[in-house]
Amino acid sequence: MPVVEIVAKKALQNNPDLDLEVVDLIVLLWLFSNPYDSKRRQLSSMRTVLKMCETFQTPGKGIDLTESELTQIVLASLQKLRARNLVYVRSAGIHYIKATMTEKGIDLVKSSINTPVLRRITAEFGDNP
Repeated sequence: MPVVEIVAKKALQNNPDLDLEVVDLIVLLWLFSNPYDSKRRQLSSMRTVLKMCETFQTPGKGIDLTESELTQIVLASLQKLRARNLVYVRSAGIHYIKATMTEKGIDLVKSSINTPVLRRITAEFGDNP
């Protein structure tokens, strides 16, 4: 299980009022440590992270979702986060996503997860501030 999934589950457990799902917090954390300016391919990177998460794995089989299904999960999460004013989505499609966090989204992450843990997540995703 990647560190980001452990952190997301713990943050949701400690802050049930966030009203987010694990995937939503993982997407937020990915955007937090990998802003669009890093020039990384957001959609493929987010799908790669989700493939590693136990939340999406079938016991004994591993990941049992197609790339298309993972894309739809990411897009649905981004829509939910955009509706809550936590991210800006400039472009979203099956091949390309361009999204950034709002100040409200950044504040949510910083208030829900302590700094040393955020450093571990940044180390896991790559340091791209």
